[in-house]
Amino acid sequence: MPLRRWFTDLPRRVAPLLAWVTVAMLLLTGGLDIAIAAALEVSDDETTVAVVVLVLLLLALTLAWIAFLLVRLAVRRLPTGPGTAVAASVIVLCAAALVAGGYALDRQATVSPVLETIVIIAVCVLVTGMGGGALISWASRLAVRNASAIGHMASIALPVILMLVVFAFFSAEVWQMASALHGSSLALVGLVIGALATIVVLRVSAGEIDDETYAPTPEQRAALLKDTPAERLTAVSSARQVLRWPQRANILLVMTFAQLLQALFFAALLCALLIIIGSVAIPVGVVEIWVGPGSATQHLPVEPLVIGGAHLPVTVNLIKAAALLSLIATLPFIFSAVSEPRYRERFFDPIMVDLRRAIVVRDALSTRERAA
Repeated sequence: MPLRRWFTDLPRRVAPLLAWVTVAMLLLTGGLDIAIAAALEVSDDETTVAVVVLVLLLLALTLAWIAFLLVRLAVRRLPTGPGTAVAASVIVLCAAALVAGGYALDRQATVSPVLETIVIIAVCVLVTGMGGGALISWASRLAVRNASAIGHMASIALPVILMLVVFAFFSAEVWQMASALHGSSLALVGLVIGALATIVVLRVSAGEIDDETYAPTPEQRAALLKDTPAERLTAVSSARQVLRWPQRANILLVMTFAQLLQALFFAALLCALLIIIGSVAIPVGVVEIWVGPGSATQHLPVEPLVIGGAHLPVTVNLIKAAALLSLIATLPFIFSAVSEPRYRERFFDPIMVDLRRAIVVRDALSTRERAA
């Protein structure tokens, strides 16, 4: 997005994102607690409550996306004036809902719900105004469009890495280390791994979009322009335009985000599989033996997972161990996806094809504007 268009038409651009945040927060806080309390009144079975929690999480995310799509469709279909008025109304309603929800959760609160709402709105405005929403949307569409890679993860990458991870998963030392980690420490491990993966992806992606590295033939250009707004501009699209640094940065950010999103899918798939294996094959008594009592300076309690007052049939220790191993296993997946031909063909090249199409379309449109 050009710099001159930053922070323009903000109400219509911010309203969909704020609607998504509002619906997700309301459903994942107060709504989840109410639903779990109702489920506990019907049944005390831990498995039933766990299924209810999973269904509610998926339902909350689905409803949030529906709210996002409906608001975006409404503000885009309407003319500028009415669309801005509708968007402003949505922003006011979302702010009121966030403030009311904050006071409903904490009746002793004074001004904290208002301050939290102001921070949420400010972050949404900043992200949207600086073009972050467009970049995330583009990269998400690339990752979702290549969602078939998830099947390849389950059939190609996951079995190989799982063979190595499972041996560590059934190790007492790993459970002790994971149990000793706080949530912030686990998040810091994820940030370090994410930073290393970002460096690798940026380095490889920079070489892929180098102007001298890829020079498509006229036939390749015609194929890339097919089914795009520039499909009829094949004749004027032969000129290669040098990417300016903002455009180059945008493309690198999109490629990196899309690749990291695939890695996140892989980590979530591996983590879910480890949690299922652990809940079936590792009883709580075995976890207590592995973790042990700890020491005077480092206590290692076995904590049951409690959500909304309901005790689920898994432990916090299991989730920590699965999350830690999944994060660590993401690095070899990233390295393989950008280097080994078998993995690259499935995970990296489809993203690269979409971005080369975007570059060719940009060249064709730029050439037409110069000719006019």
